[in-house]
Amino acid sequence: MTTIRRLCCNDLLDITYTTIHLDMPSLSFHMGSMALFPEYCLVVEGPGNRIRGFICAYNWGEGEEKHCEIADLIHIDENIAEMLVQALEVKADKIQKVYYVKMEVHDQQSIDLFKSVSSRRPSSC
Repeated sequence: MTTIRRLCCNDLLDITYTTIHLDMPSLSFHMGSMALFPEYCLVVEGPGNRIRGFICAYNWGEGEEKHCEIADLIHIDENIAEMLVQALEVKADKIQKVYYVKMEVHDQQSIDLFKSVSSRRPSSC
């Protein structure tokens, strides 16, 4: 069974150790994100309390330009990434009342993932 919960400082040590080879933001960046936007820093735990993925995001802009920008997303498989993005969208919409969630992606697999997440989302317009 997988559980989504808030990211805590001890998780950063596990994440840094397991993702040291990846190009990701620094530890201090994640700690700053956790301090400013704790509801946007989520981790997925699998069996045996093993971290299977995490997401960090922050709010940007004001008024109609207010949006949530995903700063970092590390995941084991697409299902984990989809769970994290959907949980983040719910929190961003209900807690912070943002207009959209944004993430810069550079590979086709990530683009396909975000297209599939957005196509299953009901339109409110």
